[in-house]
Amino acid sequence: MNREWRQYVGIYASALMACSIAMPSFASSALALTEAAQRPALAELAQSPYWRSLLRDENPRSDNYSSAVSFDGFFLSPNGSNNALAELEATANEFAKATTPSVTTSSAVDTASACRYPGRHAWLSQQRPDLAAQWPKADCPELNTWLTGLDANQVTLVFASDYLNNPSSMFGHTLMRIDAASQSDDTRLLSYAINYSAQTNTNNGLEFAIKGLTGGYPGAYSLLPYYEKVKEYNDWESRDLWEYELALTPTEVRQMLLVFWDWRGISSPYYFLSRNCSYELLGLIEMARPGLDLQSQFPVAVIPTDTVRAVLKEKDLLKRVTWRAASGTQLQASLARNDSTTNAAAKRLSQDAKADVSSLAPVQRARALEVAYDDLYTRHVNHKASADAPLQLRSLLTQRAAVNVPNQRIEAQRPAHDPSQGHGTARVSIGAGYDDKAYALLAFRPAYHDWLDSTAGYRAGARIDFLSGSLRADDDGLHIEQFTVVGIDSLAPINALSSPLSWSVRLGADRRLSDEHIARADRQRHSATTFEGGGGIGWGVGNALCYSQSHSRLQGGSALSDGWEASTGLRSGCTGGVIADSGRELRWLVDVKNLYAYPAKRVDHELRSGLQWSYERNQAIEFSLNREWRADALSTISLQWHRYF
Repeated sequence: MNREWRQYVGIYASALMACSIAMPSFASSALALTEAAQRPALAELAQSPYWRSLLRDENPRSDNYSSAVSFDGFFLSPNGSNNALAELEATANEFAKATTPSVTTSSAVDTASACRYPGRHAWLSQQRPDLAAQWPKADCPELNTWLTGLDANQVTLVFASDYLNNPSSMFGHTLMRIDAASQSDDTRLLSYAINYSAQTNTNNGLEFAIKGLTGGYPGAYSLLPYYEKVKEYNDWESRDLWEYELALTPTEVRQMLLVFWDWRGISSPYYFLSRNCSYELLGLIEMARPGLDLQSQFPVAVIPTDTVRAVLKEKDLLKRVTWRAASGTQLQASLARNDSTTNAAAKRLSQDAKADVSSLAPVQRARALEVAYDDLYTRHVNHKASADAPLQLRSLLTQRAAVNVPNQRIEAQRPAHDPSQGHGTARVSIGAGYDDKAYALLAFRPAYHDWLDSTAGYRAGARIDFLSGSLRADDDGLHIEQFTVVGIDSLAPINALSSPLSWSVRLGADRRLSDEHIARADRQRHSATTFEGGGGIGWGVGNALCYSQSHSRLQGGSALSDGWEASTGLRSGCTGGVIADSGRELRWLVDVKNLYAYPAKRVDHELRSGLQWSYERNQAIEFSLNREWRADALSTISLQWHRYF
């Protein structure tokens, strides 16, 4: 029996040794089989628009993947910028690695891939819980501290109205406010805001425009206190803010912030007209709620107001709209309420806080001191006041405290329509007209707004025309009637305190009457390249805005006897309208130019007048009557139908 027992033990030991030798090979084969089985599932996930958006693919729903990020440190795979599957496999492998904290630094755990890419980690955990169950738990104190500090509960999309003095903001600007659970409407200024902007390093306007249009600047996300942006937009640039509170759940808000953490520190080419602030924020909203398809609605150009409309068109995505009036808007409301004596005293006080206003009644004196303070403070933060402005402001406060009258400031009246309710920013027009002959007209304007367009949702006095053109067909054939590269008019009405500059600039081409020696033989109009502009003052008359400006123009073309012409003189006119119910509006315009032309040595006159009925938000009918007097004279009438989209 003893011999048999030893024999059995030997056989058993041999079997164990054989099994132990075979186990690594078997385990390796099993792991290979498991990875092979997982690869098709990962390949399918790698084509998910959400995954490709996480990697900053510019067209996540197309067949071809290509990330816009040029920073190598963003990718875990050497081929991550052009191979979405390779990046997904590398990401899953990194998440599966155990993290070994260093004894030399307590924050080393934050270098774990799960901490560096929490947005990827959260999404992949939802898509592949079987894999996530095997991943070690990473401790991310820096990320957790950041999330705890934000205490995010909801998100608000903020639109800042247009600012014509900055090319990158002449169509407006959007940013995202992160609202904490512990905050109320009274403490929203203490929130943080996510902003996307071009990282510029020049004050050269030409360089700024060229690089901005061609992607020469990198664009990047940033997180900053909301009150800083309010100060910049509301106080420095006097831009009204519209705040659209979104109905994202706290879970969706958290996922958006995790993706923001993934994207912090990286940059992509910034294009003012396409991959701009508004376009990138749409991508961040898509990350909050998978299934949203916002960016693909703007394959060519992106205008902030259009992106706001795209967000608000999504079902149940808007909770509430609020309006934050700019300091200039508030000040104008006070000036409109006050009598002329009070406003005259306010102007004296804003220039000299020691000005004598003792003859005013207490209410008038209180209002004058408040307006003077608000005006001086606005000039001070814009670096347009004297060095002693802080002392002057303190003196105004002291005098106001001595007047035993309650606060006299009034709230500006909120506009009836917010920017999302305005007409579409692009417009196509068809029409017919007559000058010496009948003609048909087809016009297209990609952006943005004209003085005859309905002002609902737009700033009064602002006109922006970009890359617009019109074709004319008559018995002489097809012609380009007009083309505008860029045209801007900014009317800022004078008030009791200041006389701001109203200005205009335009670059394009126009058909105009020929010079005298050509006109006698051929009265046809010919194309001329045009660069013109000027500046002056504007003022309000009831519901109308009027203006008077010095105006200069340089033209070149075959219509001119010397091939070129320089003109200077006066431009003046008025525009206004009446808003009916449901946002319908009847608007009118009269614009006159009287210019001395050289070398022709004559005074030319031009009249543009129009009447437009916007009978619904995105449709309008315009009747226009134009006349030009040069060596000859010609009148033109036309009727057009406009469709906005």
